[in-house]
Amino acid sequence: MKKTTIVLVVVVVLIFIGIIILGIQISTFVNTTHTLSDRPCPHSLRLRHVISLAENRINDTLVSRFPYLAAITRNATGLWTFACFASVIMTKWVVAAAHCRLSGHSHRVIIFQDFARNKTHSFPILFWRVHEKYNMTQPNPKYDIAVARMNVEHYHTIMQPADFDENEAKEVEASVWRTVSTMDKKLYLTNHFDKYDLTITTKDKCFETYGVDLDDSLICIDTSDYDDCFTHEFGPIFSGDKVVGIIAIKPVDCEMKYSVFTNVSYYTSWILRSTYDF
Repeated sequence: MKKTTIVLVVVVVLIFIGIIILGIQISTFVNTTHTLSDRPCPHSLRLRHVISLAENRINDTLVSRFPYLAAITRNATGLWTFACFASVIMTKWVVAAAHCRLSGHSHRVIIFQDFARNKTHSFPILFWRVHEKYNMTQPNPKYDIAVARMNVEHYHTIMQPADFDENEAKEVEASVWRTVSTMDKKLYLTNHFDKYDLTITTKDKCFETYGVDLDDSLICIDTSDYDDCFTHEFGPIFSGDKVVGIIAIKPVDCEMKYSVFTNVSYYTSWILRSTYDF
């Protein structure tokens, strides 16, 4: 009986020690997992073209308000950064400013979604058609327009093409996709969107501001009704379902309340010709 008792005591002690060791190992595993989950994903660091703001999560109603808005990002060093905004046209194309394209860089189109929920729709740009009269070495607002063909294999319902025609628009609004600027002056997209009713004003206002003569291919836009600072790239401007303009000259400081936009309607024939047979 004594030997049996001793054996039982030893077994109980060993079981108790085993339970303690197992508990310590589980605790260590949980702490390690928590620490690793706090670290940023290396893939996310390479693709930091979007900053997710949880308080600005996008719902279906907001999606329907910005069906044509697209952003173009570019990459030359393994890091995607914001380049400009564009409008989806004719399903597989976007119209953007010619100054958006940078030689030697890869470009992608982002059709906005809820980045906080990891629902981004991103498409590589296969090729560009920059207006043949645009001067890449000495950029200016004249002929500052381009179209880019997206590599779209499966058309997504969120991506709707805007209309465009040769008719003059009277009332316009800007679709604004908020950006944030870093210390190195790079811009990154957020989840914050807005719309502004803007006024088409006389070309003299933009001439007084920028010293640039505007012809019918350019539009002068007045943003003085708003306190917001428009020094970052914004737009395009729309009239209902029609894309009217893409930004060519943005204000250099917050006190400047006039912006120059390329008149998309003026280039209707050029757009149709540039996208024909593709």
